[in-house]
Amino acid sequence: MTEKRKKKKGSILSGVGPYYIIIGSIIVLLTIILLLFENIGSRDDGAEQQISERYIEQPQKPAAPAAPETQPVRPEQPSVPPSRPDPEPAVQKPADAGSLVFVIDDVGNNLQQLEYFLKIPFPVTFAIMPDRKFSEESAERILKAGHEYIIHQPMEAVHGQDPGASAIYTGMSREQIFEVLEHNFNQLPGAYGMNNHMGSKATSDSEVMDAVMEYLAVKGKAFIDSFTISTSVAEEAALRHNVRYLRRNSMFLDNEKDHESIQAAINQGVKKARTAGHAVMIGHIMTGELADTMMELYPNFIEDGFSLKEISEIFVEMSRPGDIEVE
Repeated sequence: MTEKRKKKKGSILSGVGPYYIIIGSIIVLLTIILLLFENIGSRDDGAEQQISERYIEQPQKPAAPAAPETQPVRPEQPSVPPSRPDPEPAVQKPADAGSLVFVIDDVGNNLQQLEYFLKIPFPVTFAIMPDRKFSEESAERILKAGHEYIIHQPMEAVHGQDPGASAIYTGMSREQIFEVLEHNFNQLPGAYGMNNHMGSKATSDSEVMDAVMEYLAVKGKAFIDSFTISTSVAEEAALRHNVRYLRRNSMFLDNEKDHESIQAAINQGVKKARTAGHAVMIGHIMTGELADTMMELYPNFIEDGFSLKEISEIFVEMSRPGDIEVE
């Protein structure tokens, strides 16, 4: 009986044993697989966290300043708008070369000619003839354009040419000269002063010029001598009556009306300004080529250091009549 039982028990274990081994092996294998997945996941999470931390600012660990030779540290800038660059060129400006004064005579006969000269982009003094068709309208347009004017006073010439209306002659009395000038300045009240149209005979006469300067002194007006004759006594009379005085000290700009001749005349004035401090240059309103040449040369005047001024601005620089060289 005992042997039979032992045999029966051994047969049962021997049948079940392989199943336990298989099940156990499966459990061990699953355990290993789970452990492997857990390790892989933890490594991925760590890598992801490490990568994300590169783009997260960490205030508790400020970065060390870069070395000056590799990345210079800029000082903190105030919150103000950047300054505008200097519009002037970097080259050094030339010293003041002198003043250029352009006087345009014979205004009052034609408005179209006047408008052409009013387009010139720098100071110009206009000399208006009295009692001409467009004398008063010319004065209005000149002032509106921001320029100044003087009276282009007709005066007696040596060779008897007709100087035009409202002229001054050598045979006139002091009162007659006053009357002519009063009429002309009342017609053109904005005039800064006057210059002579023709007038070679009148400006050589001391009595005439004394009367003229006496009137101008009372009215506070200036005299610009067109210097049509070398025997002019206008300067001496102006000094006696304490009248502001200047004279043309360069050739007339349009004796010849072609471009080359006009440019040569202006160049002569430029040279005079360098030596005398200023040049008073006179041209005429009917010469369109003169306006073109003046506009063409304007950039050169500025580049060479010249100042472009009206007559009144020159007198501001004078402490008394005749202080500026007028040869």
